[in-house]
Amino acid sequence: MVNKKLIEVALPLDVINDASAYDKMPGIGPHPKGIHHWWAALPLPAARAILFSSLIDDPSENPFFKNKNDNEIRDERKRLFGIINDFCIKKPHERPDAFKRAIDEIQKSCNGILPTLVDPFCGGGSIPLEAQRLGLPVCASDLNPIAVIKTKAMIEIIPTFLNKPPINPQSVKEKGLLESKWDGIKGLTEDLRYYGKWIQREAEKRIGDLYPKITTENKSELSVIAWLWARTVTCPNPACKSTVPLVRSYWLSNKGNHKTWINPKTSSVSKEMNFEVVNDKGSPPEGTMVRKKGAICPFCNTLLTLDYIRSEGIAKRIGIQLMATVTESKKGRAYHSPDSFSTEIIKKVQPSWVPNYELPHNPRYISPPFYGMLEHSDIYTARQLVALNTLCELVTEAQEKIEKDAMAAGLISDKIRLIDGGCGATAYSDAISTFLAFAIDRCADFNNSLCTWSPSNEKVMHLFGRQAIPMVWDFSEANIIEGSVGGWTTCLNYIADCVESIPIVSKKKGTVAQLDAANTVWDIDNIILSTDPPYYDNIGYADLSDFFYVWLRKSLGPVYPNLFSTILTPKSQELVAIPYRHDGGLVEASEHFESGFIKTFSSLLPKLDKRFPITVFYAFKQDDSETESGESDNHSPSTAWETMLESLLKSGFQVTSTWPIRASQKWRMVSMGTNALASYVVFSCRPRASSAPLATRREFIAELKKSFPDSLKKLQESSIAPVDLVQASIGPGISVFSRYSKVLEADSSSMTIRTALQIINQELEAFFKHEEGEMDNETQLLVDWFEQFGMKSGSFGDAETLSKAKNTSISGLSKLGLLSSKGGLVSIVPRTDYEKDWDPNSEQRLTLWECTQYLIKFHQEEGEDVAAQLASRLGTGKSEDAKNLAYRLYNICERNKWVNEAIPYNELITAWPQIIEKTVNITGKGPQKKLDVV
Repeated sequence: MVNKKLIEVALPLDVINDASAYDKMPGIGPHPKGIHHWWAALPLPAARAILFSSLIDDPSENPFFKNKNDNEIRDERKRLFGIINDFCIKKPHERPDAFKRAIDEIQKSCNGILPTLVDPFCGGGSIPLEAQRLGLPVCASDLNPIAVIKTKAMIEIIPTFLNKPPINPQSVKEKGLLESKWDGIKGLTEDLRYYGKWIQREAEKRIGDLYPKITTENKSELSVIAWLWARTVTCPNPACKSTVPLVRSYWLSNKGNHKTWINPKTSSVSKEMNFEVVNDKGSPPEGTMVRKKGAICPFCNTLLTLDYIRSEGIAKRIGIQLMATVTESKKGRAYHSPDSFSTEIIKKVQPSWVPNYELPHNPRYISPPFYGMLEHSDIYTARQLVALNTLCELVTEAQEKIEKDAMAAGLISDKIRLIDGGCGATAYSDAISTFLAFAIDRCADFNNSLCTWSPSNEKVMHLFGRQAIPMVWDFSEANIIEGSVGGWTTCLNYIADCVESIPIVSKKKGTVAQLDAANTVWDIDNIILSTDPPYYDNIGYADLSDFFYVWLRKSLGPVYPNLFSTILTPKSQELVAIPYRHDGGLVEASEHFESGFIKTFSSLLPKLDKRFPITVFYAFKQDDSETESGESDNHSPSTAWETMLESLLKSGFQVTSTWPIRASQKWRMVSMGTNALASYVVFSCRPRASSAPLATRREFIAELKKSFPDSLKKLQESSIAPVDLVQASIGPGISVFSRYSKVLEADSSSMTIRTALQIINQELEAFFKHEEGEMDNETQLLVDWFEQFGMKSGSFGDAETLSKAKNTSISGLSKLGLLSSKGGLVSIVPRTDYEKDWDPNSEQRLTLWECTQYLIKFHQEEGEDVAAQLASRLGTGKSEDAKNLAYRLYNICERNKWVNEAIPYNELITAWPQIIEKTVNITGKGPQKKLDVV
């Protein structure tokens, strides 16, 4: 027998969700995720909280609390939640005390015997980093070299050179090796910035002439920060044959008093557009591109279809034309009409090396090949290729320089490379070079011909704004040797700041390796498994990673020869369900996905430390958009869910709980009506007993009916947000299903996961219906009416029939102000029309519907304090019943996708713990005695 862990009983989801949402926000300052781009990186607070709660006994299972009462158990659980709250703060690297508490708690709960964290799909490195920070030994792996090197940088490189002084000559001379304290990673980042400046100076010498300044009328020079280009094609109209710019928008700046735009003018002589920068309060003309249709020729109004533009691209007949130049001075951004000199430079420059490797023909994520951009080199201008080449060469040259300076500063010269476990001068040079190469990759993200210009922010926007490589028509080219967005210095300093934000609490290194998870034999015992695996076909990790891989391979190939031994990233073994890689399409891709995960989980199962559950994060976004090839891109999210659950169960696991982690602001309620990747779901699982029995469909449903309602009530009592309840309810439901070796249908076939999930959803609905049956008749009628019509009107005849079935009357509900009956139509009175000064004690006929709607009204309009006053007057039982009705009404809204109506129900329950806490301050005892019900 093993003790249930906290994750298998209760979690402070509101705390974890808030912290995760903040962690995923762009622009929150230096963050570990910023050292290198990764797609859908798991929020660090989520990884941290789930690991902690997987290691800690729930108080109900802790032997010390065996004979304690419920209040003492709740208090202890609240104390553990407090630890989670403390380490989910916004800048956790500034609060080592919060982690010491967590580490001490883990040591105590594990009796000092810690398991080894294994993450076979380490991706962005969130789980290994947080496991290391919580004091666990760590072994991480991934097939993708980008994932491996990013995770290696965080959990291997940084601990190796922790608390070391800088070795660069300037720091040694100015600060002295013994005079300064270099806590954490400050010494390494000092060197990173120093050698980054050296590269900047050398780059200016070698390619500075490719980035000329603009000379103004008064002979002063302005530094260019960006050039704005438009792709062009020839009009297909034989009578026209003009050069057509492909432009989305002519805006340069749409800020209040700084509105600037491009005024395009046709030239009948040159048959091409002339562009003039205009500072005006007006607005520019529409761009030539028409969404999903193509472009309009500004000379003859002919439609250039997307098919035509694609064919021109395949024939290599798409050109580029300069539209404007952006400079920066003390007065801010300035915009200039195009000059011929910039165009001539870009035509003459010839890179010495180009990444002439094929772009993946993945229609779902990568669009440029449809327009003739078939190789990686095609998505850059020649000037960008020269610049990135130069930076790669300089990083290679810097390695020897760093090694010499390290030896002069006193580091040993053992010539053992970092990859081989070295910690001397050679290894230190490898370490600095790794982060310098990360800065090149960041430059590449901002220096390609698929970057756009933001008129609201007045800056170059990087390519990977989403998990795809989309086609871009008008694009911005940053000045890589200037200190602005996309410039080497800016990118380098950002990487250095992010490195300093990586929280390290000990010198204990983890290990990271490039492994194929499905075909790895693990030689580690006492494992705790936590992983965030690939999301079915949602993200093309390897295809997208090639963008960075080609530059890392050029700059770091000799440093990590095994990691960069292939021309591009490995793809055939990648555990994603991408149809274009398989002759059998999506069916074969799905089989590849499932079989790979079964192999992975099955191989790890005998190595697990049985004290702890495994945890698997999973997320899926359904995308209804069309691909560039015109194919429908609508893959069922249920397929992905079922496949992952099927993999876990076939590997011999039983699901013990599921928890939704929402990593988006305000719970992303809009995701009910749109396809947004708004949350992760965490499965906690235990090995299923080898003696697990068979069950019939009837036995499974009977057991579900027996245990499911209690589990749902506990979830409601914890005030889990309604938006999360459906996903969280999968845990106790599928836990019943997965405890059996098989559930047999009437024809002796095995019940599928899909059928089990359908039954679980039916029981969830039955649970709500049962709760509804315990409500007063008036509320039952209003709930049924709401389910059918929402806030819209229905016929009086339907309402009258329903009222007789509920033993109430429409006239009575009208007198109570809950229904409006006019002209043969009946509708629910919106709570916005309710009276402001409402006292439940003055009501002769008090309905649960009123209680719930008034709680929402007061919470929305007056805040938690006023809602708490009402909850106190309603009494404990009535207020809890009102909260449960909010769950029911939210469930109805969710099914019908009534987003605006759903939000208040969700917000009330999310705030419920704070409301109840404030009722204690009002009465000293919490809500008062329950009021009588109709």
